[in-house]
Amino acid sequence: MDLGLKERVAIIGGSSKGLGKAIATSLAKEGTYVTICARTESELRKAEMDIARSATQQHVLAIPADLSQIEDIKRVVRDTYNRFERLDIVVNNTGGPPPGKPSELEDSEWYQALEQNFMSAVRMSKEVIPLMKQQRWGRIINLLSNVVKQPGLDLVLSTSTRLGVVGFSKMLSQELGRFNITVNNILPGLIMTDRITSLYESKGQAEGADPDELLRAVTQSIPARRLGRPEEIGDLVAFIASERAAYLSGQSLSLDGGSLSGIM
Repeated sequence: MDLGLKERVAIIGGSSKGLGKAIATSLAKEGTYVTICARTESELRKAEMDIARSATQQHVLAIPADLSQIEDIKRVVRDTYNRFERLDIVVNNTGGPPPGKPSELEDSEWYQALEQNFMSAVRMSKEVIPLMKQQRWGRIINLLSNVVKQPGLDLVLSTSTRLGVVGFSKMLSQELGRFNITVNNILPGLIMTDRITSLYESKGQAEGADPDELLRAVTQSIPARRLGRPEEIGDLVAFIASERAAYLSGQSLSLDGGSLSGIM
């Protein structure tokens, strides 16, 4: 299926590894020019080489950046536009905040999570909207988490801040629909990434249990009886970014092997 993404231009946050890297790879394979960004330059350069092998070197621009900082967001957008002379797709993706109990978190932890997970999406969206309006085409995609529908693992910071993004994106989709700009959220369930491994290691330590046993047990509760693969998230993003999904906007789509099938 031709998704019509050849020579489109995308910015993917948090793309040195995990889901962000998988998304950048899927888009690059479709012929999209991708800007990848992350805070750790060594990991970013490795990702740049890996993604380039999937497409061509000309399809990848790597920019070290911290997307919780407005100055870095502006630089990433400016450098992307200067390189490719357009901007069509933005995938807002940042690492999740640490787990913690709602009653025990300090104000500083709340503020940091808001900057990282909520304000980064707001600021990046505001920065790219004028360019998308000018060309009357755009895709804003927020990579969030199924915890916005079913909290778990003491992820109160992730749940609360990402619920804010859900509300923001619903309102933004209404504002931008007439410009042929769509705004959608993807809610991954359990996907085999380093973050999932780390979360279950923390849970195992807290409960005095074997993390591998905990993960195997939760896998059996998933109707698909397996964890998701990062490339499945990448392929979903590619579809949502394409012309095939032009009438899809203001939605939050779970990709979770059926885990939340009973939850509206």
